[in-house]
This record gives sequence, C-alpha cells and structure tokens, in this order.
Amino acid sequence: MNNSLFIEPNTLKNKINKPNIKILDATFFLPDSGLNAEEEYQKEHIPNSVFFDVNKIADPKNPLPHMIPSKDLFSDMMQNLGLNNEDEIVIYDNSPLLSSARAWFLLRYFGHKNILILNGGLKNWKKSGGETTVKKTMISKGNFVSKTEKKDLVVNLEEMISISKNNSKVILDARSYKRFIGEAKEPRPGLQSGHIPNSKSLPSSELLTNDGFLKSIEELDKLFSNNDIDTSQDIIATCGSGVSACVISVALYCLGKEHIPIYDGSWTEWATSGQKIQTGN
Repeated sequence: MNNSLFIEPNTLKNKINKPNIKILDATFFLPDSGLNAEEEYQKEHIPNSVFFDVNKIADPKNPLPHMIPSKDLFSDMMQNLGLNNEDEIVIYDNSPLLSSARAWFLLRYFGHKNILILNGGLKNWKKSGGETTVKKTMISKGNFVSKTEKKDLVVNLEEMISISKNNSKVILDARSYKRFIGEAKEPRPGLQSGHIPNSKSLPSSELLTNDGFLKSIEELDKLFSNNDIDTSQDIIATCGSGVSACVISVALYCLGKEHIPIYDGSWTEWATSGQKIQTGN
C-alpha cells in the first residue's frame, strides 16, 4: 500500500506544534444532509487547524458546484489559510464521505507535494485521545504559490461525451448505487438521477470501512476485481459534483495508480447539459 498518504493520530500529536505543519479541516456534507461543515468545525476541531471550505475553494464564476479554481485564485486562497510552499499539510475531515480526498486532490493538482490525510479523520483522532478545541486558529498569511496545474488529472464535458460514446476508458461512478440506477433522488434539488452511458457503479462508501478508514490494499484489490474493474486500464472517476470521485482517486493512488483523473463537472454537469441519461443497471 502507498502508506505514505496517511498519517496516524499519534504521529500527528507528536508534531502538531511544529511551525511547518499545517492542518486543514476539509469536512463537507451533501446538500440534503441538513449539516453545515463550517458550523461543525466551529463546534470542535483539531487545535491549530483551519477550515478548508470545499464549496468556496472553487471557481466563483462557474455555476456548477465547487469546480476547480484558477491557479492564481487557488494560490490566494491557500495563502489566506496560512499555507506556505514548504509546509507539510495534514488534511482531516468529520464527514462520512472522506471529503479530505477533495482537498488532497486540489493541492496535488496545483503541485504541492507534501500532503497527508489523517487516518480515520476526527473520529479516530478523538478515539486516540487527541484533543479538540473551539478556539479560533490565528492565521498569518502564507507564501503558497501553485507551481503547476496537472491538467491531465481532470476531464471536461467534451472529453466525457467522447469517452462515454466510444467506451474508450473505464468510467467509475462514486455515487450510491440507487442514485446510479435512477431509483434514489439526487441530493441537489431538481437534478434527475441515473448515470453516464458506459459507466460503472463503484460507490465510494464501499471503499471505506464503517469507521471511515480507507480499506486495506487487499480489500481494495478484491473490491476492484469483484466488480470486474481492471485497474491496469485507463480509468476516470466521477460522482455527483467532484468530491467522492476523489475517494476513488485516493484508493487507486494507494494501489499504485497515481494518475487517475476525475470528471470535475460530474453528474451535476452531465445531467443539466442535455446529455443522454441512462437508468437501471
């Protein structure tokens, strides 16, 4: 397993006060959850952590939810969170979705190298005796500058239309199976459920244990083979709006497939732009 991606609570405890360690709370909830991620952060968070708002760290000009912002805007946003280019960044969340994966994906997309995800999130931190606080973290502006944009990690609508039509790559959909087959409602009002033609269902929840840990390499391998997914093929991850697709990307990264792109517009874009919608399995 590419264990270098996850950090254990006790390891974080030992270096939490080092100046080059920056902790981000990237909690995110689906729009129909009734929960507000920033309010949850204010109620309790890991000391010294700052809130990474998945909804706002996005392109403000794009009407689709949390699309990737420009390089300059992302740099500004990270500086305002106090991040520096030489920082080791630890991301955690308090979400059933492993939404840390979205923050990891964005930082990686913009060229930051030293990024870790807290294994088991806030729940595991507390279980391991880690303290939480309501105290506001004081931020001094950072020097973070995006060095690059790894555009090969993102697929746009035109490319998706062609890939779906020609069945040229494996499209994995991280939404629930019921949403995929068109039986369950989408969390965004007025959005039809169903799936992109020639895509396969791989709910991100199946990649996680009940406690919110990413499953072991053996379990992940088994899951992919049980679903007839050949991980040596070209794969694209999609979901509702580009968050849980990043969980598929993280899982495959841990299996040694480090360049799995996501379809950033995901189902929200596909279903609102007049594309063919398939239902059933």
